[in-house]
Amino acid sequence: MKVAKTILTYAVIIAMGLLIGYVVPRLPMLLKPAYQEADYSAHFQNTNSKVLMYGTASCSFCKKTRAYFDKNKVTFTDLDVEKSPAAAARHAELGGEGVPVIIIGKRMIRGYQPEVFAEALQAMEKTQTAAK
Repeated sequence: MKVAKTILTYAVIIAMGLLIGYVVPRLPMLLKPAYQEADYSAHFQNTNSKVLMYGTASCSFCKKTRAYFDKNKVTFTDLDVEKSPAAAARHAELGGEGVPVIIIGKRMIRGYQPEVFAEALQAMEKTQTAAK
């Protein structure tokens, strides 16, 4: 019985260590809001699109984002930060923290978040309708 209790204690300690090791580094990302709202009009100067993505060709989340936009018939400008120094500079202005970085109207979204994309597209549509 004592051996089983000792093994269980060690298993709990190891599990807690793994959990802490996994959660603590990701905590800042988990606590961030789903999007940031600001005036991103400077990023749309050379395009007629109201949706912009900073990404790379090899990023799996960038590929998922492209597929989401294609499936939902969303016209977007795709800027590769590895191939375009100008895109890399603009991406760095936004904080650079990885790809994809998507700008939909006045919302900047980091990562693949289809629910947040849908909300941002609806908000942008409402804003455009109200402006007419």
